[in-house]
Amino acid sequence: MEQIHVFLADDHPVVREGLKVLINAQPDMEVIGEA
Repeated sequence: MEQIHVFLADDHPVVREGLKVLINAQPDMEVIGEA
């Protein structure tokens, strides 16, 4: 299965961290950067 790369962009650090944890918990998704 092909992995999905995600770049997060949000102005709230807590929201970014929460989304990063949820996305990285998925076996086929990976956060590659954030802003």
